[in-house]
Amino acid sequence: MIARPRSLWEALWRHRGCRACGGYPISPSCLAQGLEMIPPDACPRCAQRRAGGRCESLGCRRGWLRIGKTHVALGYNRGDTQRLLLAAKDAAQPGAITLLGRLLAGFLLRHGGLGSYDVILPVPFHPRCLRGRPVHPLTAIYLDAAPALRPVLPVDDLDPPFLVQARAVRALRGRREEDRWRAVRGAFALGFATRMLRGARVAVIDDVMTTGATLNECARVLCETGGAASVDAVVLVRQPWFRDARRESRVRCARVI
Repeated sequence: MIARPRSLWEALWRHRGCRACGGYPISPSCLAQGLEMIPPDACPRCAQRRAGGRCESLGCRRGWLRIGKTHVALGYNRGDTQRLLLAAKDAAQPGAITLLGRLLAGFLLRHGGLGSYDVILPVPFHPRCLRGRPVHPLTAIYLDAAPALRPVLPVDDLDPPFLVQARAVRALRGRREEDRWRAVRGAFALGFATRMLRGARVAVIDDVMTTGATLNECARVLCETGGAASVDAVVLVRQPWFRDARRESRVRCARVI
């Protein structure tokens, strides 16, 4: 019996020469034992854990969320997965960006429900949001994955992009849920006047889904201005609730005491 890998890195090491996916793109399902995947009873719209049978995210509670379904490639943003994502987002490390690009490509190519979309595009960025980094991490991850995707899936070539960020948004990390929703309102717009989105089923890619506010604002513009019929989300990771983190901290403390 093969022992369960102790980390994502061990799972990646074992993955070399994988016969299932060939090693590139990398299918996250091949590394599932090294990831904290989303449970099947999570909210299908925002991929957050339910409490008492209902989703407690602000967007779902108040009916704001325009996202029909959220697909999560790498599960919850914890442990090795979180460290890998921070290496890409905060430091723009090329190795981390390449690895995430391969994982994104593997997920999109092997997910049975993603072939029905008419357009797949990333959340755009404003130049002021680079904050000293040489590249925008999500765009770099998307462009790394795009060559493997273009022959099979309708990915936006970004020339010009369907969606743009019309104004800069202050960093959202650490801000309250309601503040995030207010901050991104009006931040996105169509990149050009087009009828190509009318009636289309669109999938929007992001690296982390925390509250869903950014993805929701993209969906609002695509539907209200572009005429898209529906918008779903594809994210690398889902940020777990802070209350989950506090609960786990209390459990660990209780065990120590």
